[in-house]
Formats: sequence, structure tokens, C-alpha cells
Amino acid sequence: MNSKTPTILVVDDEPDLELLITQKFRKEIKEKKYCFEFAGNGVQALKKLFENQDIELVLTDINMPEMDGLTLLSKIKELNNPVLHSVIVSAYGDLHNIRTAMNGGAFDFVVKPINFTDLEITINKALTNLDTFKKALKSRDELITVRKELDEARALQLSMLPELIPHSSELDFAVYMKTASEVGGDYYDFSRKTDGSLNISIGDATGHGMRAGIMVAVMKTLFITNSTHHDLEDFFKLANKAIKSLNLGRIMMAFTILNIKNNRVQFINAGMPPIFLYQKENNKIIEYENHFMPIGAMSNSTFQLTEFEVSSGDAILMLSDGLPELSNSKKEYFGYEKVQSEFLKVAENSPEEIIGHLKFRALEWTGNVDPVDDVTFIVFKIK
Repeated sequence: MNSKTPTILVVDDEPDLELLITQKFRKEIKEKKYCFEFAGNGVQALKKLFENQDIELVLTDINMPEMDGLTLLSKIKELNNPVLHSVIVSAYGDLHNIRTAMNGGAFDFVVKPINFTDLEITINKALTNLDTFKKALKSRDELITVRKELDEARALQLSMLPELIPHSSELDFAVYMKTASEVGGDYYDFSRKTDGSLNISIGDATGHGMRAGIMVAVMKTLFITNSTHHDLEDFFKLANKAIKSLNLGRIMMAFTILNIKNNRVQFINAGMPPIFLYQKENNKIIEYENHFMPIGAMSNSTFQLTEFEVSSGDAILMLSDGLPELSNSKKEYFGYEKVQSEFLKVAENSPEEIIGHLKFRALEWTGNVDPVDDVTFIVFKIK
């Protein structure tokens, strides 16, 4: 039951009924289990309903002057108040009146002369049903609030992404992101440094919803304002210090930046999945697993460069953990070995075709079930 005393409106033109009700339920009234109000007909009842929004249950007779009980039911229905129940209390207990009352929205029907034990059972049943309904409405409202927050977080997350893939005379690009129902905070971006080299970044904020969206927004701000004129080691130190100073607790950002110029690649991986390099000359995949702690994890984190050379026809795959952590119907992970083998199958193809193949394999693996985490790929090929 509610902690608040339920208010019950009794609508009947019998003058003795108010006295009978107050005497029968005097203990309950004193203990504030119920609170009763009274009206002599439907017109008076509607006036009380407008004046007192706390009324939760209406007990109404059918045959009354000015406005009968069945008309009152129709008027109550027009109020469109889902937390207001009605019970007919009438001597007209024939099937026609019962069906008319039920079709009019009555919760139950009590036949006169009133059996007060039966009436109390009916009142308790109606109020219990109403209490359950209120809890369901509250759960629905909470779900709507959560859904709105997730939608806002997803919109924020997507607004952080670059509108265009940068044009490059050295590379062919393709990018894909599938956001999950619970936003996981994947992020990718590009920046051109003052020396002409290209930064390619991919990240994954810890947590879900608006908290992850806020972390993505912070990371984008750091990236667009600092990645163009700092070397990678300095950028990661600066970003780590900035995020750690925000005191966000366990919220942190796994992040990789790969810089490429004249077929020389440098990268720092702070907690993201490996980078996969397809070498066309040897027809093999090299997996670069070396990584450091996510940005914001520790105040004294260190970050060091990894470097390698690429040649024409080579391809690089950068990804979040959404694909390798996809589960099938047997609760088996897709895994990094499968990522590598599937990449090798199509590495000779264009970046768009490579991503198309990985998307297909992901859907096939999950049986077309939407992912529970964001899935992001960046594929680029050396011209």
C-alpha cells in the first residue's frame, strides 16, 4: 500500500450511507488507512474530483438524481486519469447493468444491500490493484527517462564524430560505427599535423550512457586542440593529466592515435585492441599488441611510441572491442583470432569491401542480434 492515505469518494443519494460508512470504517479512518469523502450525485462527485486530485477510488450508486452512476463513469473515463478506479455499488445487480458498468470502466461491482465485509475486500482489492498500477507507471516513467538519456548520449556521441573522412593522396579510407542500444562511448577522429602527417584516432570510453558521452566530448576537445601540434607522447601525457584532474573516478578513455607520413607509421595505444597490419608482399597479418593503460587510469602512466613501415597495397585495421567481444547463441566470443583471419580473407579488397565483410560476419555470428556494445572499424589502405 501507499504511505499516503488513500482517499475514497462515496457517491450515493441515500443520506444514511455516510453514517454507516464512517461507523463501519471508524478504526481504519482513525488509523489513516482510508480517508472518505461523500457526494449525493454524479454532479457533486465530478465537482469533488476536480477539487481534490488525491481521490483514488470512487464508489458510486447507479440510480441517483441529476447524474446517475453510469453517466458518472463515462465522465470519469473522459478525465483520462489512469490512477483513478471506480466501483459500482448498486441494488441494480442484473447482468445488463454489470456489463454496462464494466464496459464503462468500472473496476468491480458490489450489490446492495451492502455486505461491508465484501465491500472492504473490494476496496482493498481495488487499492492494491491501483498501487500495482502506480508502480508500473513509475517504472515506465523511469524507463522513459533512461531511454531519453541514452538517446541524448547517442546523439552527443554521434555529434562528436567527424563529418568527413579526410582526403589523402597516400591512403584509401573507410570507417564504420554501429552504436549499441546502451551507448558504449566509441569515438574516432582525424587531424592533420603541421608537418603534413595524418593522425587517425579511435577510442572507447568506459561506462555507458551520458557519462560515456561526456568522456567522448572531453576527449574530442583534447584531440582537436592538441593533436595537431604535439607529438604523440606529449599529447598522451597532456590528455592523461587533464582527464585525471577532472576526478571522474573510474571513467577513463581507451585511446589509440596512429600517425602516418611517407609510409612511416607511429602509434600509441592506450588500452585499445591491437592494430592489425596486412602486409601485401608477404600476404600475412601482423598484430601489434603493445599498449599502455587507458587515459585517466593512473596519474603516472607512461606512453611510448611503436613504429613500423608500410608499403603500397598494405592495409591497416583499427577497431574497438565491440567486434571481438560479440557473443553468439552459445555465448562464445568472436575473438581476436577470428578478427585476424577474417581480415586476412579480404585484405586485398578495398577498405569499403573489407568493412562490408566484417559487418556481415558480425551479423552472422550474432544471428542478426544488435550488439550490446558499440562496434567500430577504421580501415585504410596504402596507395
